[in-house]
Amino acid sequence: MRLNHNMFSLNIYKSYKNSLVDNSKALNNISTGQVLNSAKDNPNKIGKNETLKIQLLTNDAASKNIQDTNSMIQTFDGSLQEMNNSLARMKELAVSAGSGSLTDEDRQIIQNEIDSVKSDIKDLANNTQFNGIKLSDSTLTGENTSMLKAVIGNMDDENMDIPIYNVSPENLGVSGVDVVNELDESNEAIDKATQMVSRIRSRYGALQNRLDGTGDYLSSKACTIEKVQSNIGDADIAGEMMNYSKSGILIQSSIALMAQSNNFPKDALNILANVK
Repeated sequence: MRLNHNMFSLNIYKSYKNSLVDNSKALNNISTGQVLNSAKDNPNKIGKNETLKIQLLTNDAASKNIQDTNSMIQTFDGSLQEMNNSLARMKELAVSAGSGSLTDEDRQIIQNEIDSVKSDIKDLANNTQFNGIKLSDSTLTGENTSMLKAVIGNMDDENMDIPIYNVSPENLGVSGVDVVNELDESNEAIDKATQMVSRIRSRYGALQNRLDGTGDYLSSKACTIEKVQSNIGDADIAGEMMNYSKSGILIQSSIALMAQSNNFPKDALNILANVK
């Protein structure tokens, strides 16, 4: 009979160590809220989980880009709206100046207000900016544009070109409006400027609609990716709590059984000692 190896106690100790590992893992999962805390937790899914995390991060960054770009266009459109209002006032004054009942002094007073409106348009063109990006590019002529590239997605080709125009009074053609000496030409120039500003605003409006649609798509996409990533990497807290409680019970049971099994060799020796 061999008494130097207590195999029963060794088997209990092996089960005890496994329960300790399970208990520690369950507690760690509960603490972090994740089931994939290292590559060894699930080598087959760790790569997919990290890829989905990257997609979520880039998706969020693209959404922020869309919000910033939309805010910039809204800022520009607000100034262009004020330009439309100023041109409308200028047109009103120009038509009023065509009254045959006005004297030259009356027309000069109207011209003075028109000059003030020109200054307002110039200030809007020169001073409207968003994060250092100006509404107007004075190097351009006519309706030519320079382009700003905005990234609106997490793929290579998901970009949008934002056009920048020259909306100074000179390029709009209203800097020389003179209702005292050139009334007909002034009315025509104001009409052309109004049409140009309206076309620019129309293009910005189309870009805003595209940005809104893309933003909604990214939001829906983010929800889908987050759900898939959660199914792979997030811990089921209720299930982990059950595992934690189960392994805790097994640990306590193993300790009690090992205490009893460690007495088996001594009991066997006592029995042998009484054999005559």
